[in-house]
Amino acid sequence: MASEKVPYLVGIDVGGTTVKVALVTMDGDVADFSAVRTESMQTPGELASAAGKVRAMAEGFAGDDAYIAAVGLALPGVVTPEDELLLAPNVQVNLEGLVDALAEAFGVPVYPMNDANAAALGELWRGSGQGARNLVFVTLGTGVGGGIVVDGKVVVGRGGTGEIGHLPVVPGGRLCGCGNRGCLEMYTSARGLVHLYRDACARHGQVPVELEHDAHSLPVFEAARHGDDVAVEALDEYARYLGRALAMVACTLDPDAFVVGGGMSAAFDLFGPLVEDAYRDTVIRTCRDIPIRPASLGNLAGMVGAAYHGAQRSGLL
Repeated sequence: MASEKVPYLVGIDVGGTTVKVALVTMDGDVADFSAVRTESMQTPGELASAAGKVRAMAEGFAGDDAYIAAVGLALPGVVTPEDELLLAPNVQVNLEGLVDALAEAFGVPVYPMNDANAAALGELWRGSGQGARNLVFVTLGTGVGGGIVVDGKVVVGRGGTGEIGHLPVVPGGRLCGCGNRGCLEMYTSARGLVHLYRDACARHGQVPVELEHDAHSLPVFEAARHGDDVAVEALDEYARYLGRALAMVACTLDPDAFVVGGGMSAAFDLFGPLVEDAYRDTVIRTCRDIPIRPASLGNLAGMVGAAYHGAQRSGLL
């Protein structure tokens, strides 16, 4: 008697130049993953080509004894509850066309979502947020983003929920790319830390370490790690902004945990304790015990979360 085929989930994470694809078990384990380089995904030919490549990778992972039960798609943009892409400044994609092309390729519906929300779901399901029902995920990198999970599901609002980087933390402060001034992103992104460090060097008359560009924060972390007083001062200021912002979020949402991801989270051992101190010095007493943890899934988080979203929307989990 032939054995039944095993169901798998597919999580797809669209970036500016690559599409990452993971085959995920129903328990959330990543069976395999890979990436394919892409450019524009707007014309019917481009969309069909991209969908075909993605399907070929997923089916190559799965083999003959498996089938694809659900597909989720993460994108760097604002995605509404009606699955409409409102804004995606860093990718050239026709979302409706891509969803249709992927659905035709896989033979199942495809459910899109914002990539930070996907990472939040991934960390909740199989990462540092396991065991939580209510989670706030913060991503620190070139920008500052976030995702909010309540009762096990991502909160989307009208599409822009989780834009933690645009909390106004300094009235009249630095001009942000969003058009406002004093957004958290201007102080706790990679670019923000570099600004704080250069300002501290100017105050102390110190020549900054060599930086390749305005968002090259790694040398600042390394300088702080080796005891550079000015870099330590900048990092402490950075942590105060982030800790106070998390305190604001805690007073609003009271989550079970905060999880910090993104490229800068690689230095969490350095700035995490400072953020925790600033948070606990600021937050309302009833929220002081909320843990602040580093993310653990790395680049897999978006794919795992997208797969979980696809399973949720399909009624499988």
